[in-house]
Amino acid sequence: MPKPKSPEREWQQQLIDDYYDYRWKQILEPLYQEFLRWKSGELAHADMDQAIHKTHKQTQELYGLFGEKRDWLARVIQMDEDWFEVWLKDHPAPESLPLIPRAVRA
Repeated sequence: MPKPKSPEREWQQQLIDDYYDYRWKQILEPLYQEFLRWKSGELAHADMDQAIHKTHKQTQELYGLFGEKRDWLARVIQMDEDWFEVWLKDHPAPESLPLIPRAVRA
């Protein structure tokens, strides 16, 4: 029988899941826009090749980031001050979970 998840672990998982989605959209949305431009004839195949190559490098970096340990990753995500502060408003951390102080994140 699986043991119940703690509020701290559930909060961390939601943080990681939401940030994962945010970062993938940051990478893939520009590529999607380039595909639209290519489809309409605004970009040549060579331009698309470059866009795909750039995106591939970014996805490799992102894959490496999200392969890290949960606790470390949760702390790194907090360092993305603009994203984290907005996210935190709708997802308050459990009182038992220490966050990186805002002064350190800024």
